[in-house]
Amino acid sequence: MFVDIHTHIDNQSVIKIVDENFKEKVLKTEGVHPWKVCACDNEIPRLRLGITAAIGEVGLDKVHKETFERQVEVFEEMIRLSESYRKPMIVHCVRAYSEIIEIRKKTKATMPWVIHGFNSSVETMRQLLKHNMYISLGEVLYRNEIQAVEILKNIPVERLFLETDVSGRDIKDVYAKAVTLSRWDLEFLCKKIFENYGRLETTH
Repeated sequence: MFVDIHTHIDNQSVIKIVDENFKEKVLKTEGVHPWKVCACDNEIPRLRLGITAAIGEVGLDKVHKETFERQVEVFEEMIRLSESYRKPMIVHCVRAYSEIIEIRKKTKATMPWVIHGFNSSVETMRQLLKHNMYISLGEVLYRNEIQAVEILKNIPVERLFLETDVSGRDIKDVYAKAVTLSRWDLEFLCKKIFENYGRLETTH
């Protein structure tokens, strides 16, 4: 089994699972992306009706500084939904890792968060792991192999996911790339990441 913890189909954020026979299972996620927080007043009530696999993608993005205060407000609302519905969250984070950690501490959130598209330092990763978050890797495996090798060398496999996001890549190619850069073989990596996904499901 290949778990793509974060990808997009028809502009919809989903989790996709591909089995050995190339059959796909697509699980829809629901959330307000930080780029869209200024047009979401009608979205949050609708989300309560459509939550299935996970809350996401949601989070904070400091590239969009002008809306950051509103991003925090909406993110905290997404956390309340996550905790209320007992669903994990797929988290978008750009230049705001310290704020993500502080908000998790402040809200006392208990549900797992998956930091998607992680591309920061090993020390930042360790801080996220310390607060019960998972790390998902995608394009960093291709764009910065040196950084990716260090992340893979230091992350417990029990806290790792892989993803395609909007890259258009095949998730099997992403797994193959991770194997090339890591100490793990493909069978082991598939098994462990599928187990990680199973833990997310059992938190419901």
